[in-house]
Amino acid sequence: QIYDYQTDNFIKNINNKILSVNNYNKEINVKIIHDNFPNAFVTENDDLFISSGLLINSPDYIALLAVIAHEIGHLENYHVKQRKKEIENLKSVNSFGNLLAVAGSMIIQRPELINTIVFNQTAINNLYLKFSKEQEIEADIYAVNTLDKLKLPKKSVITFLNILENKTKFDQIDDELKKFSTHPLFKERYEILEYKEENNFENIDISIQNEFDFIKAKFMAYTDNKELNKLSGDQKMYYQAIQLSLSGNLLESLKKLNILIFKYEDNFFLLETKADILLSFGYKNEAIDFYKQVLQKYPDNNYVRFNIFIKLNFSNLDITNAEEMFSNNLKLIQLFPYNVDLLNTYYNLAFYLDYKEWINFFKILKLKKYQKKQLKEIYLKTKDNNLKKIIKIYI
Repeated sequence: QIYDYQTDNFIKNINNKILSVNNYNKEINVKIIHDNFPNAFVTENDDLFISSGLLINSPDYIALLAVIAHEIGHLENYHVKQRKKEIENLKSVNSFGNLLAVAGSMIIQRPELINTIVFNQTAINNLYLKFSKEQEIEADIYAVNTLDKLKLPKKSVITFLNILENKTKFDQIDDELKKFSTHPLFKERYEILEYKEENNFENIDISIQNEFDFIKAKFMAYTDNKELNKLSGDQKMYYQAIQLSLSGNLLESLKKLNILIFKYEDNFFLLETKADILLSFGYKNEAIDFYKQVLQKYPDNNYVRFNIFIKLNFSNLDITNAEEMFSNNLKLIQLFPYNVDLLNTYYNLAFYLDYKEWINFFKILKLKKYQKKQLKEIYLKTKDNNLKKIIKIYI
């Protein structure tokens, strides 16, 4: 999973636009994963997974919005739950059919009846694939309707489908194998996009597009994507600044980044990138100064808070500040429960404050194969509700 506050917020804003013209009213949890292939999927727990490849390959934010709307369409139409139920039903039919075939061949001494298993399996697979494909088509229509409701053009979605088609090389797959794909063929998807009269909407938000281009540049740089034709202007300079830092050229990287920071003084995420780069070169104090500026603007930016916390300087702490740091950052353990740097910093802080129960807790976590029984013992004895809440994560 990739943690990036700017991108998380951006996707949440896109989600809100989609939800504002549809009926789904549950909170959707966004998770970005490192995967070069453009992809997105949802779970029945309202988790939306988006690949870094989707951010990089979406020609604009509208194409990205259409893909996310497709996934929300699955949620609103209960497709994930229906699919799970269908799988369970088909498993039952499959097991029952196979049992009959095996029993029949044993009872009447006709081994050829075992072929019924193969027939049953094929029929069941075909039934499930048809069921799944219908859901995909329904989600596609949901996405197109969402674009129309938001008065957004569909041209970039067609461009994205062309990109996806080239990446999957679907045209090279045998026609018979195509029948076994749950996703509609690209030809069908183009038809879905055009099933209504073509709209003439040009309602593109330049500020949203500008932010999306900076996000795309950041993801391209950190994943070493060389397709620079996807970027231009300042976003290309941002990409180059990050790439220069990754190749060890700090001075030239900061020159380009400072130009952008001066030009986009309201874009605090450029400051966050500068802090990341400085930290990677060992300039801890300078990095933390920039992180703190970002945190003043976005106090709920837990990824910045994490970087500040794990670089904690104990020599500058008095007891009051240490106690505040301890209690104010406990949410980080909930977000990153297995991060070694975070747990070590918290262990040292607990030791500094002489929090004995917490010290024992972190000692247990340090063991490669810790015993949940030991954690349960602390859980039952402690009167510290914060400690109880954290222990629940691990047991």
